[in-house]
Amino acid sequence: MVQKSVPSRRLSKKSQMNKRTRSRLLSVPALCLWFAVLSGCQPETVSVQDDLTAYMDQARLWAATEAKINNAIASVRKDQFVHDDFVLETMRPAVGVAREYVVELERYEPQSPALVQVHQGYIESWRAHEFALVSVVDAVERQDYIQLSRANGELLEAQRSVSDVLAALARLLREAGLAPDTPTGRPLEPPSQGFSIDPSS
Repeated sequence: MVQKSVPSRRLSKKSQMNKRTRSRLLSVPALCLWFAVLSGCQPETVSVQDDLTAYMDQARLWAATEAKINNAIASVRKDQFVHDDFVLETMRPAVGVAREYVVELERYEPQSPALVQVHQGYIESWRAHEFALVSVVDAVERQDYIQLSRANGELLEAQRSVSDVLAALARLLREAGLAPDTPTGRPLEPPSQGFSIDPSS
């Protein structure tokens, strides 16, 4: 009986050691967190001004991509969607550009909460462009002109939503002191060439 109890004691000591080791391991992240707090090693927050400045620098690079999409839309509208072949040749590449552009926008991560919200709206606006362009192509391929009319309306709505987001961005720039505080009250027109804002709106 005595001999049988020895292994059980050893096992219990072993399990106690495992518990202690586990508790020590579990406490390491907590200790690191406390050291960071006590030593003031918090990650530096980016100021709204710096965040907006970086965003506008990036936006200038986006302008060329947006111009490709907007020029395609303007071309088929000028044609009034009359020539199916022309519409398909123009819009099919625009769908691919819009899809890649949405992915590119999703990769960008603003730091300040207000800009995060604006940028999310911008992503959704260009995703709406992508969906509307797909719908236009599908409608023309099937020669469904009722769907084409609906898709054109969705495209107009997507362009208006871009203008709304740009107006919100212009307000942020004014509030951050990066644009003149002289609002005119007139709404932004849907952009025809690429990323462009009017801080006075």
